[in-house]
Amino acid sequence: MNSVTVENLTNPKFLERLKEQFFDYLPKIGVMALIVAAGLVFIYFINRIARRALSRTKIDPSLADFLRRVLRIACYVLLVFMALSELGVATTGLVAFFSAALAAVALALKDSLSDITSGIILLFTRPFVTGDHIEFDGCRGTVLKIDIVHTNIVTYDDTNVIIPNSRITSSEIINYTSHPESRVTVTVPIPYEADIDRVKAVLLETMRDNELVLDYDPYLPRVQLERYADSSLEFSARCWTNFKNYWTVYYSLTEEIKKNLDRCGVSIPFNQLDVHICR
Repeated sequence: MNSVTVENLTNPKFLERLKEQFFDYLPKIGVMALIVAAGLVFIYFINRIARRALSRTKIDPSLADFLRRVLRIACYVLLVFMALSELGVATTGLVAFFSAALAAVALALKDSLSDITSGIILLFTRPFVTGDHIEFDGCRGTVLKIDIVHTNIVTYDDTNVIIPNSRITSSEIINYTSHPESRVTVTVPIPYEADIDRVKAVLLETMRDNELVLDYDPYLPRVQLERYADSSLEFSARCWTNFKNYWTVYYSLTEEIKKNLDRCGVSIPFNQLDVHICR
């Protein structure tokens, strides 16, 4: 084959025919270059228009970013088909090639398909959006970004947690942002001999003195005798606050209730063990 190639390269007729084919394809190559250049400019402006249009809507930023990426990929694929069609390349075979390539990629990423499916479900059903405060499966924090495969959550101790989407969709999700008021409940054990009315007054006053506790209907603080325990009466001090202040209010009330009960001479019972020695 090398001798044929060398012979062809030295053959004037072959070189002339090659030159003619090159000049025949030159206009097509020029048109293809123009299509590619115009297509890149078009994709750039389409991307900017889509970004501005989506930013003016109430759509979630993560969903907007996903839609822009899908649009950009679709535009690039269309541009490749248009450029190759101008050169006379059969797009039918190209479609078959891309289909086989997608099948191979899907097979290689079969373990991640559930995460991808879950990501699409989260983006379009919107059980929560970027910036929401959620809790699921023992994890609680603020949603930083919802991606197609995983979701980024910043916990309250400022830790960035990356969680697969399939784990989120298979868990029970609590969205605190959809209902910003959270109820704080502090269980207080009281001796049986204590004055119930006095204890209830102290607990109510403690909650009302806290500036972060909501004090208007229907979020008024309440105190109830919960149950008769083995060695104490258990009271439930319930109040409402913004979900961002939940732990601040909980720890503050736990400390202030103990201090106020001590001032009133009401002790909190604790388990004791009496040992009798028989001689």
